[in-house]
Amino acid sequence: MLKYIFGPVPSRRLGRSLGINVVPSKVCSLDCIYCEVGRTKALTLDRKEYIKAQKILDEFNENKENFYNLYDVVTITGAGEPTLNIKLKEILHGLKALTDKPIALLTNTTTITDDDVFNTMLDFDIVVPSLDGVLQDDFTHINMPHHNIKLNNVIDRLIQFSNIYTGRLFLEILFCKGANDSPSHIERLKDIIPQIKYTKVQLGTINRPPAYSDALPVSDEFLLKTANYFKENNINAEITGGFSTVYKNSSSLDIKDLIISLITMRPCTTNDIMSVFGKTEEDTKQALNSLVKEGIAVKDIYDGKTYYYYYKLNLHSKR
Repeated sequence: MLKYIFGPVPSRRLGRSLGINVVPSKVCSLDCIYCEVGRTKALTLDRKEYIKAQKILDEFNENKENFYNLYDVVTITGAGEPTLNIKLKEILHGLKALTDKPIALLTNTTTITDDDVFNTMLDFDIVVPSLDGVLQDDFTHINMPHHNIKLNNVIDRLIQFSNIYTGRLFLEILFCKGANDSPSHIERLKDIIPQIKYTKVQLGTINRPPAYSDALPVSDEFLLKTANYFKENNINAEITGGFSTVYKNSSSLDIKDLIISLITMRPCTTNDIMSVFGKTEEDTKQALNSLVKEGIAVKDIYDGKTYYYYYKLNLHSKR
């Protein structure tokens, strides 16, 4: 089983995303109530070589031919905040030497105040920073940050970064009911977003089992109204949806190994897995049922849909 590569994951933003996990589960600077990976185990801002860069690069190099036709982008992300790995630049440039696919970074943005992180982010082809809360109370509610994070400094640094960055920047805002959906927060976002040079602003809500059971999605009507309001104020916003394009599987890897690597990082439905690997419904269900019987996968119902996730994921905790 692969240790650091997972997926390809059906990404709402990037298509088929081959994930690279560069920190252990779940080392993060935030403990977001909606996180699909589960609760944060180590809330920290300490940057270390949590996973050796060479181990990550060796695994990618050994398996790159198996995955090449299955992914559109390599995404450094994973089971925590990837920029906490102090060898991020070495990992990025090592991957660039091994693939001609674009390399993306998914980040919660909180470490952008660190000069090394700031400068390394400039070298990515795509950066997807999160900005769920721009008012302190909302930020604290939805993201539960490390106590040393200064929200205004993060926002100022993101604005500075975006105005010199030459790649594609997709600003992600995830809304939770009663957490960051107030009119005052929407107004503050409306004032801040135009200061950021972005490719697109992507609005979403919870659509997979969250880390905390009291985290609730906002309505489709709220997302549509907010997107339209932003557009009226010259903000290029869109609502992110599901992942439904079917891709044909050309990998020689066993489907059970592929599924394990996928559900280790996020809960998935049968259709999610079929969409990524191009397997039939019968083959996919057979593999999933086998993993459930072996105690590797767990079934869960969320919002009327059946999700499968790795048995070690800590979901549905209450605060």
